[in-house]
Amino acid sequence: MSSVAYPGDLVIGITPFGEPDPRLAAAVSRAGGLGVLDLGTTRRTALDAWERVNDWVADGRYGVRVAAGCPLTPADLRYAAPPDTGPPGGGGGPGPHTVILGAGAPWPLDAVVGRHRVLVEVTDLDQALEAVRAGAHGLIARGSECGGPVGELSTFVLLQRLLADPGVSVPVWACGGIGPRTAAAAVIGGATGVVLDTQLALLAESGLPEDRAALLRPMDGSETTVVDGHRALRPRVRSLYPGPPLTVGQDGFLAARFAARRRDVGRAVRGITDAIRGVVRDASQDAAQAPAFQLPVAQGPMTRVSDQAGFASAVAADGALPFIALALAGREQARTLLEEAAAALTGRPWGVGVLGFAPEEIRSAQLEAVREIRPSHAIIAGGRPSQAAALEQDGITTYLHVPSPGLLRQFLEGGARRFVFEGSECGGHVGPRASFPLWEAQIAVIEDFLDAPAHRADGAGIEVYFAGGVHDERSAAMVAALAAPLTRRGVAAGPLMGTAYLFTEEAVAHGAVQPLFQRQVLAAEHTALLETAPGHATRCVPSPFTESYRALKERLRDEGVPDRELWERLERLNVGRLRIASKGLERGPDGRLTQADEQRQLSDGMFMAGQVAVLRSATTTIAALHHAVGPAAADFLAARAGALSAPLGVAAAPATAP
Repeated sequence: MSSVAYPGDLVIGITPFGEPDPRLAAAVSRAGGLGVLDLGTTRRTALDAWERVNDWVADGRYGVRVAAGCPLTPADLRYAAPPDTGPPGGGGGPGPHTVILGAGAPWPLDAVVGRHRVLVEVTDLDQALEAVRAGAHGLIARGSECGGPVGELSTFVLLQRLLADPGVSVPVWACGGIGPRTAAAAVIGGATGVVLDTQLALLAESGLPEDRAALLRPMDGSETTVVDGHRALRPRVRSLYPGPPLTVGQDGFLAARFAARRRDVGRAVRGITDAIRGVVRDASQDAAQAPAFQLPVAQGPMTRVSDQAGFASAVAADGALPFIALALAGREQARTLLEEAAAALTGRPWGVGVLGFAPEEIRSAQLEAVREIRPSHAIIAGGRPSQAAALEQDGITTYLHVPSPGLLRQFLEGGARRFVFEGSECGGHVGPRASFPLWEAQIAVIEDFLDAPAHRADGAGIEVYFAGGVHDERSAAMVAALAAPLTRRGVAAGPLMGTAYLFTEEAVAHGAVQPLFQRQVLAAEHTALLETAPGHATRCVPSPFTESYRALKERLRDEGVPDRELWERLERLNVGRLRIASKGLERGPDGRLTQADEQRQLSDGMFMAGQVAVLRSATTTIAALHHAVGPAAADFLAARAGALSAPLGVAAAPATAP
């Protein structure tokens, strides 16, 4: 469900880390957002905090959050007027207008739904549909990047999943990885608003103790991991703090960013609302209906998939930029792949994907072939600015995968100007950050770089591809919205997709994947993340192989196999699995490739795919896919901006002269 927000619903601010902070909650409401007091787990503290907020926010325009261990009951609250569909505030008595029910909340929904507006936190579609059936007035989509209980899907993908389902008939707020740019993306995508929590922790009104504040300040988003469905600090970080666990997520770095740039709650809330209004204003006043992106759609390199010249030609025929994946191909195989692509794509732009961390002998041989055959573009995963610069000198436009803000700062200072920001929603080997927190961090780094006195004020020459969860008009419009602060300054942006192409008829017709592979992604309701070693994980769709992989990993751990040996055995288990799944080929004892039947493909193949597989259930064509993320995305952005202009008080576009 796409909804049009009331201004007071754009920003919900929940006191962070599951603790009551009445001053902070009241400050959010006074700033024009909806302040929400987490009631925590201590009865006296919860009651004292609630009474203070109730006194400080006289019109009742605030909320409370109830999660596992909450000591209060609905009877402890003096009820406000029954909720209606309008904005909070102006009710018939004291008490919270809104109640948020978190994971494990002991309050039955039907005990509060008649007296308060009730929002339910959900991490998947099943939870969302259950909450709607039970009478919830709204949902909070908590992505996997949040701290505490999480599901599989990131905020970016979960939001898309909920908004696209006809059974979700209530407003949805986005929580996880939210900053000014991703807030605009979420609302353009159809969210009623966004949720802040950790982002508020270091602002002036926060009562966070100094020892916790000191732990938060240096965070960059890489400090957490998921264990048994809960995102928490990694052991090495947790050991630095002796207090109770902090439920911080991948967006923990935003606390310091908000404190440095906004300082207090009023400026923070205004910063979010201004960012949303700015995108709405620009999109609604774009009389020329400019394209959503400045760069062509890119088909990202996919190991053992995008290695067919015919498929690359089909991608290019519809105006996109295809990339051939070299993976670990040797000298002659790489040259053959490139020669075939060059012959099929004569006169059209095309690119090559190179692994910067491949063994030196393989990488050098591949780059020698690349320089000889000269594709127009290249993407280096795990590369360095010097590698990109060398290819640029040969006339090959080269992009670097950059998975962290620290690396991006180094690369910019090192002269690199073309980048791919790929969230962990992608298929295959995944990075440490989901799309929203990654994109928010990387855009901020580029803005800081452009603001520095030593650099030019405009972004001309900087090009960015956004990847991870992009596949249709809604997702592409969201990317265009979050990239708007950069594109206004001359940076060129575009979408890069991989998994979405697995659903095209041409992927099978040109041998990029076998029919079974496509059937597997069509049927997928979830994805599996197979971790061989810390920091080394592969995303694929569930299959008999993923089950046997997990069984072996568990058995090796139970046997006490040392970590390094365990990692090596798991890596060996993965070898050749993608080729079996995508091409139906396996290497025999004599080293020759032989055909594997579908039963063998299903039992032993690894079907690499990203979270987009959860969002799609039908085949499409390359032309339809490109239209969706191009012209249809521009139309989606304009229509959503038009619908939001009046409710958000954004001036209407000036009349066009006849």
